Amino acid sequence: MLARLPIKVSAPLLIGLPVLIVGLWLSGMWNRQSRNAINEFADQSLSEINKLVTTRVDDVLSMPMRICEVNEHLIRSGVLDPSDLHSWRGTLVEQAQAFDMLSAISWGAADGRTAWISRYADGSYYWAVKDDPTGKPMLEWRLDDLGDIPQEPTNSFDFDLSSRPWFRTPRDAGEPVWSEPFLWVGGEEITLGLSFGIPIYNDQSDLIGIIDADFSLNDLSDFLRTIQIGKSGTVLLVDSQSRLLASATDTPIVTPDGERIGIDESTSPLIAAAASLQSGQNTELLDHSKIRVADEVFFLRQSRVGTDVGLKWRLITIVPESDFLSGIDNEFRKSSLLSLLAVLFAVGVGLLAARWLVSPLIQLVGAVRRIGEGDLDTRVDIRHAPEYTKLAHEINEMTIGLKDRSRMRESLALAREVQKNLLPAETPSIKGLDIAGHSTYCDETGGDYYDFLDVSGGDHNEVVVALGDVMGHGVAAAMLMATARGILRSRCAIPGSLADFLSHLNQLLVPDTKGEKFMTMLLVTIATDTHELRWASAGHGAPIIYNTNTDEFLDITGGGLPLGLVGEATYKEYNLSNITPGHMIITATDGLWEAKDPNGKLYGMERLQELIRKHAHEPAEQISIAFREALIRYSGPDGQDDDLTFVIAKVITE
Repeated sequence: MLARLPIKVSAPLLIGLPVLIVGLWLSGMWNRQSRNAINEFADQSLSEINKLVTTRVDDVLSMPMRICEVNEHLIRSGVLDPSDLHSWRGTLVEQAQAFDMLSAISWGAADGRTAWISRYADGSYYWAVKDDPTGKPMLEWRLDDLGDIPQEPTNSFDFDLSSRPWFRTPRDAGEPVWSEPFLWVGGEEITLGLSFGIPIYNDQSDLIGIIDADFSLNDLSDFLRTIQIGKSGTVLLVDSQSRLLASATDTPIVTPDGERIGIDESTSPLIAAAASLQSGQNTELLDHSKIRVADEVFFLRQSRVGTDVGLKWRLITIVPESDFLSGIDNEFRKSSLLSLLAVLFAVGVGLLAARWLVSPLIQLVGAVRRIGEGDLDTRVDIRHAPEYTKLAHEINEMTIGLKDRSRMRESLALAREVQKNLLPAETPSIKGLDIAGHSTYCDETGGDYYDFLDVSGGDHNEVVVALGDVMGHGVAAAMLMATARGILRSRCAIPGSLADFLSHLNQLLVPDTKGEKFMTMLLVTIATDTHELRWASAGHGAPIIYNTNTDEFLDITGGGLPLGLVGEATYKEYNLSNITPGHMIITATDGLWEAKDPNGKLYGMERLQELIRKHAHEPAEQISIAFREALIRYSGPDGQDDDLTFVIAKVITE
């Protein structure tokens, strides 16, 4: 994008932007490191708080079990007489006042007689007794500060022991057990209660009664509210079904109708954070986590509580990240503002620098425009900063180079035209033969070559095909090819075998190449009157011969050293008879089967043979076109990377 802007705009940006980036980077690094430190501190703090709360909650949950075990012992030892429930008051009052987290200590006999001491939300204690197993109502007295009761009961009400969860649950279980949380009314407040009961049996395994201790979960909520967690953090207890048991917030744990409330039903955003975690993790507990809820990040730490007493509760500590990071965010805003001021200063400096930078560039642009229009005599003279002076010098040198390259391109174009004219202008018309030749170069000029030789003393019913491939590409290869062509054509004035031609050509090339450059060549004679094929090779592959009548490719070999390497090299002429109509002879350079696809995979001889089979019935020129189109498709957009030359000769019926 900067490349499209004028320097008077981009220069201030290039000066100011690094200042902004460095400032923001430093601020970001400081902010990140501070956040990491705060996160570690927050994690440690939450861990300690979680451990403290877990220990206290575990201690509270163990109270009902311990009280019940003590009272079981007192009952079995006779200290507490189930037949005289009024005598229990002093002991139970002492226990209730000593364990002030308990909401009630109760006894329920198998025959329906009941006694309890309970503590309401206002802190008052009530003693209640029903000592008649018949329909006599339960009597309840409010205790004074000394634990004594007035002469007349404070309340009386009908009471059915078997309907009470604290009695029914251990009775049905037949063993010490916790009840499910149940509605507990302590005065005018409705909350949840939880009880632990121990069934007591006589020697005949008959149930004597249930000794029970329970507490209101509001007491746990009151304790959780006393803990300071960050600035606005909270703690909550949930059961295994993610329903609220206690919370440090004022969020109710039951509806006005007495229905349990799940954490996902809470309107508190902090509790909603815990609900979000639970919905993603089901019942799995994470030691700690960090989640985003409603564009706010919360720290959460969870642990199991009550496992030692048979409960599967979870304690969840939740603190907004902002409680720890608000100070850091303020400092980050200050540092960002300072970075912005530094950028404004840098932009001002950049504007001044831009004026100084632009003036020589305008002069350079004008010179380059004239050069682009073809005025290669343009010279740039700038007296400014060393960089501009050097640039002006390089532009002047570039102009000189462009003039040289322009002359070279003209020379190459001429060489290409000359080399093109060295190839046969037309194919010979031989009775019984259909011939087509083609050559294309991957550079301006190339080293491939093909020709139809006019050999002295030759038969008018035969054709002599020459095909050469010079090592490399470009001008040097083209010059060697042109030299070889001239030598070979001059040798055709003297009768001789194909091997004689190659030997003569090699002897004349070696002094020029000095063994450092070489070329391969294949000479092929096709005689239609004698149905004979003769060939000689200098490092070039044998011709490809396909018999359309039998669908067979003939496997022939024979050849010698490439031309231009060793002056004493000798060559041999080979022949093949019975070349009748239906035979196709193809001489080609390796560019035909070594063409590459975009992945570098070679076209290969197998594909070439299939291509020959597919088009063998067509005229030679159509086969030539099919070869070129197939290689273009195979090579893809990159095109050919080697010279391509081939001659196709089909033996046809006269």
